[in-house]
Amino acid sequence: MDRRKFLVLGGAAIASISGCQLVNSFDQRDRLKITGLLGAIPSKVINQFETASQLNIEFKAENLPSKLWQELQNYPNSPDKAPHLTSLGDAWLDLAITQSLIKPIAPNLLAQIPQWQKLSPIWQKSVTRNNQVWGIPYRWGAAAIAYRSDKLKFEITQWADLWRSELKLKLTLPDDAREVIGLVLKKIGQSYQQENLAENQEIFARLTQELKSLHSQVLTYTSDNYLQSLLADDSLVAVGWTSDMYKAQRQNPNLKVVIPQEGTSLWSDMWVMPTGDAPVSAAAWMNFCLTPAIAAQVTALTDAVSPSSELDQVPASVKADPIKFFPQEVLAKSEILTPLSQPTIQQYKNLWTKMRSAI
Repeated sequence: MDRRKFLVLGGAAIASISGCQLVNSFDQRDRLKITGLLGAIPSKVINQFETASQLNIEFKAENLPSKLWQELQNYPNSPDKAPHLTSLGDAWLDLAITQSLIKPIAPNLLAQIPQWQKLSPIWQKSVTRNNQVWGIPYRWGAAAIAYRSDKLKFEITQWADLWRSELKLKLTLPDDAREVIGLVLKKIGQSYQQENLAENQEIFARLTQELKSLHSQVLTYTSDNYLQSLLADDSLVAVGWTSDMYKAQRQNPNLKVVIPQEGTSLWSDMWVMPTGDAPVSAAAWMNFCLTPAIAAQVTALTDAVSPSSELDQVPASVKADPIKFFPQEVLAKSEILTPLSQPTIQQYKNLWTKMRSAI
């Protein structure tokens, strides 16, 4: 589960963020405890929520999605340290459910999140399993290609460009079978959700050959240091995630970011509830994060986009950003990664092993 181990470029990580109000020990029971991702929610949003709701928040921030996942796994052993809500990357959702680390959002609590009803069905479906809702998405991004425009003599526009001879041993790919095999499937006109890969021999043969030729292009596989390699001139092209690239591009104007025209995979971060009692104020927070004013702040002031369908308050300059707001025709061809069947997962593992072994 290496997907989206974000690279933090510059700046010191802070251990926690909290509201400005001072509270005594008697008030502790009224505090809403949240563990979030550093930089994913503008700090002023916490103060705005406290003012609007007259509630107090204890907000702890971690700088990596993988760290949030590790902490979630530890909460059953230390229930007193568990927050009422924690941010979770979608790549870990099904594992969290399988391991009983989170609980579904009860219908009566969901009813107190009116912004949930306004979300696009694609986002609602992404967190629904067996008619139960397991989280509330609050931001999203995509897999993308970053390249050094000062070093390459051509523009990259599609996944197929990764196979160009000029990029031999100059390409960095995620250490992630689902993403890499998925981008090859998109390149050959198939879906990221393709089941039973070996069922169609023609597609399977082409997929296997394309993976083999792509592997010969790769300098290294990494899900966390790919931008460092790119900025150090070790590689010229890297596949990763828009949130990383959004920050890095602002530090290096020679870094160009492209959403492939064939479509790409979409990721999201969501609020989930670790097992245990959660106050009603948890619903108020999840709803607040999706209100138009806050959704606009998340979109304009952070490295991702709110899934809210009401983004009229987002400045025009932000909406013109091709990383956050890529063309609708490309978005329409993009996909949220959904769970695969066990036989298909095994096929992915076999293909990944074969590819990495250069057989």
